Amino acid sequence: MRLLRHLGEFAIGLVLAAIVFFFLAEQGLKQWVSGRRAAAYLEWALGEALGSSVRFSSAEWKPPAEITLHDLRIDNPASEIAPALIAAKEARFEYSLPSLLTKGFYLRRTRLEGPIFSFQLDKEGRLLLPLIDEDPTKPGSPLILARARLVPWRVGSLDIANGSAALLLPDRSPLMEIGQMFTNGPLQEKGGLVSGKGTVTAGWMRVLGRFSCSQLLAQYTIDASRLILSRLQAISLGGRIETSLTQLPSDSPAGDFGIHLKGTDLDLREFLAALRYNEQSAQGRLSVELESHGRPLSPKTLAGRGSFSVKDGHVENVSLFSALATTFRESSLAQPDFSECSGQFRIQEGAVIFSNLLFRSPNFSLSGEGSVAFDSSLRLILRVHLQDSILHRLPDLIARQLRFLQDRSQSIVLTLKGTIQNPEAHLLENFALRRNDPGRPPSVIVP
Repeated sequence: MRLLRHLGEFAIGLVLAAIVFFFLAEQGLKQWVSGRRAAAYLEWALGEALGSSVRFSSAEWKPPAEITLHDLRIDNPASEIAPALIAAKEARFEYSLPSLLTKGFYLRRTRLEGPIFSFQLDKEGRLLLPLIDEDPTKPGSPLILARARLVPWRVGSLDIANGSAALLLPDRSPLMEIGQMFTNGPLQEKGGLVSGKGTVTAGWMRVLGRFSCSQLLAQYTIDASRLILSRLQAISLGGRIETSLTQLPSDSPAGDFGIHLKGTDLDLREFLAALRYNEQSAQGRLSVELESHGRPLSPKTLAGRGSFSVKDGHVENVSLFSALATTFRESSLAQPDFSECSGQFRIQEGAVIFSNLLFRSPNFSLSGEGSVAFDSSLRLILRVHLQDSILHRLPDLIARQLRFLQDRSQSIVLTLKGTIQNPEAHLLENFALRRNDPGRPPSVIVP
């Protein structure tokens, strides 16, 4: 009986000693983690893993395997003048203790509170972010996220709470800004390449300070360190936008990115204002679809194709229709209502080339093709069909000439040159007759 009592006392003493030991060890480890020596080691280890200098104001350890870094900052290794890649008020890491004994490192969960991400383009349009590369032997290749240099790693859940991000041009002005951002998804590094998938939401986004979107929702995939943003949906310009974005391989002749964009029921007036055509205005509901690829800062590399349509609109102050009104001497043509305006287009060599243009109005209709360059210069060939209600209101001399052309060709051919802001309109004879009759008389110009 006495032996059992001594054994019980010994066991209780052993348990109390273990509790005291673990308590002291925990306190000692907490103090060590929060000390400057541990902070210096963590900054070095993280910097080696990420390939960039890492700083934080303080660290806090919570048993059994959680560490929190306050005021975290990860600098951009590509340029000293570039903004910090990540700045977060708090970064919490929950890691796996057994993984520390293996050749890998497993973060069960990483959570960033209120982080700010900043990415900057260089003069060639590449991201100053050489941390993840398609080929680890090619440092500096474009578009890159993070590659562990010490051991492979994986993150079971990467959470970003109320973050913001900015993509900056070489002069540090914003190309794209995103706010109120939340993301969740796993990441894994293997062989110097990163993969993962997840979801991202954001409260708002601005592009070039002109286009604004709200209520963004998207799925993302990182495959071989290339980003694919799919099923992005947002509310913008009074309608809905759906898009997908794909980062192309660094040696792709098609450029850095491919994009598919679809806009539905957009406000035409807001769209023109976003394009900075503030002096030109029209109403209607715009739908547009675009498939394109190229490099962000090289407009001539942009290529693609798409279509557009506007339903039940009204033209208020558009230079093209002002030129029509001046040419035909009929003011009502400057501000017509229309039931449909549609067409297809392709982008190549710094210009938008239109085909199958169609404009239907109660008093006249237009069809044609042509091009508008990125410098706003234009060259369009339009076939105009005037209704009798308009012809009867024109001066007799002009009406007779136009009726003669229209009766023979069922349309009047109009060429537009100059710029979007200052188009120059000229009337020509029937387009088909000009092709078939080389000895045609001179073109008819309406004064």
